[in-house]
Amino acid sequence: MSYVEENLMKGEQVVYQTSLHWRFYTWPIALGVVGLFLLFGSVGAGLALLMLAAVAGAAVFITVRSAEFAVTNKRVIMKVGWLNRRSLELLLSKIESISVEQGLSGKLWGYGTIVISGTGGSHEPFKNIAHPFEFRKQVQEQISAVQDAPRGLVSASEMPARAERECPYCAETILAKARICKHCGRAVEPLVV
Repeated sequence: MSYVEENLMKGEQVVYQTSLHWRFYTWPIALGVVGLFLLFGSVGAGLALLMLAAVAGAAVFITVRSAEFAVTNKRVIMKVGWLNRRSLELLLSKIESISVEQGLSGKLWGYGTIVISGTGGSHEPFKNIAHPFEFRKQVQEQISAVQDAPRGLVSASEMPARAERECPYCAETILAKARICKHCGRAVEPLVV
């Protein structure tokens, strides 16, 4: 079972999932090809290079297989590393921005770095992700779906005297009957009639 599947919350579903880009395999493949050519001239050097390619290929395989990047209907889950694990699990309502950094080779081959900025000023970069623009699009669609979800109006008699909720734009705590967020100044729908 994958890290993402093990850590899903109740009612949470994976919407999109990607992994590290296949370009990680280029060095082991290149070493293997050079090792094959060296077999014709020097068997010892060729075998040594083929062994090095096999070890490098196994290390890359473990790195690629242990990295997971997923968008669910409630949050973004990103994990890299097998022995030294680094993960980010951020609720969609806590994401301020998501950006993609992509060089020329990334543009040509379809990989890039995703940087997620959460509330509180954290900036989390994850490098060499396959299809970074699709990942960003999926995150933005889920954030939009969460913000656009109809919220049921409740009568004032059903709510506690000082009921609170999160602002759908800045995620700060505001009163349930507020029409304007006191933190970001945006108009919000009141939850109390």
